Amino acid sequence: MKQKRILVVEDNLEVAECLCESLQSSGYETCPVARSYDEAISYFKTYSPDLVTLDIHIEGERSGIDVARYIKQNSNIPFIYLSGSIDNASISQVKATSPFAFLIKPYEFFSLETTLYSAFKNYKPLVETSKTETKKLPEFTPMEKIILKEIANGCTSKKMASMFDLSGSTIKNHRHNICVKLKLPRTTHSLLNWVLQNKNQLKI
Repeated sequence: MKQKRILVVEDNLEVAECLCESLQSSGYETCPVARSYDEAISYFKTYSPDLVTLDIHIEGERSGIDVARYIKQNSNIPFIYLSGSIDNASISQVKATSPFAFLIKPYEFFSLETTLYSAFKNYKPLVETSKTETKKLPEFTPMEKIILKEIANGCTSKKMASMFDLSGSTIKNHRHNICVKLKLPRTTHSLLNWVLQNKNQLKI
């Protein structure tokens, strides 16, 4: 079986080298690390990766989100954001690019490895996806719908507990029930990733 090729877009060389080593140890081929928008586009055209990981804040005036827009306009391959703190304005821009997933740094490599496996196993080209029938969502309670909306807005469980004057365990239970209904894997950020991928269907 042909090795899957991954392009890492990351301006921190130490982080990028560590990620590439981990990817190679897991059987993936990696392209040269892209530290800026121009490098990312150049390597994307040259190496034709099967998947791209994107840091949002990279060298130069243009961001990883700009790279995502280019990928979306010119290819059907999946891309995953691997980034640190993110503001509300960036969250809206990230959602608009429809990433396969978003992992918040620091993350466990196992979470990324699981996400990559899912991306390569289940990702379908946009052309094919548009022809398929939209999958019916499970029935959510009013509170679960509110929590889904706040997750899409970038709110943490702690912040939601404060906003709604609820205990952290109550918010955690609601999130757990949502994951059970959606049959999501028990991995870090699985619910956030699902919300980002299904925001249009959720109408939030």
